[in-house]
Amino acid sequence: MMKKETLLLFAFLIACCIRLSAQETAGQKHTFSFRTGYGNMLEGTAGLTKQSHSYEKDLSNGVTWDAQYNFHFIKAMGIGFLYSGFSSKGSHEEGSDHVYTHYIAPQMGLYCFQNQHFLMRFDIGIGAMLYRNNSKVFGKDRKVKGSKIAANVGANATFKLTRHWNLEADIKYIISSLNKVYSYYHDERITVKFNKDPLSISRLNVSAGVSYSF
Repeated sequence: MMKKETLLLFAFLIACCIRLSAQETAGQKHTFSFRTGYGNMLEGTAGLTKQSHSYEKDLSNGVTWDAQYNFHFIKAMGIGFLYSGFSSKGSHEEGSDHVYTHYIAPQMGLYCFQNQHFLMRFDIGIGAMLYRNNSKVFGKDRKVKGSKIAANVGANATFKLTRHWNLEADIKYIISSLNKVYSYYHDERITVKFNKDPLSISRLNVSAGVSYSF
């Protein structure tokens, strides 16, 4: 289903691009981007208040949002910063979970194709991932926190609408896992270690949005 929706999105963006007249973009080195879309923790998410495969699968799907700055200093390359967030919620008869992650990283972009209407860019970066689960167990608050070094790889397609405004489609994979988390419950902090199977917080993002170049 997601593949079909993604193809329809690309078709719409390409149709918009064809209708544009030529725009002069030379000298535009700075771009601020804002996107939102679908995120999926492909390896599942553990450490929840209910140990059920179907429940973990449901919370692996959520909403993602990105903010990005890119400095296009030479034709083939750019550098910048990426922030990416993710949120998913679920509940059951004994409690609930609200899982969210925050990722921030410097990154490098390699431009493989660009003209007056369209550009393609591949991104790679290394940064930090913060993991949170604001949950409840039998009506009592339980918070789980963790952080780890992470990396991201992805591809971006940008279509010019005007001299400054663009439409973007983006696919990104953020890779990270946790060896331990801290659980706060009944005013106590408990360290939970994942010695054999680290808690995966890797996720795939498919998003779209707008950007402003100058």
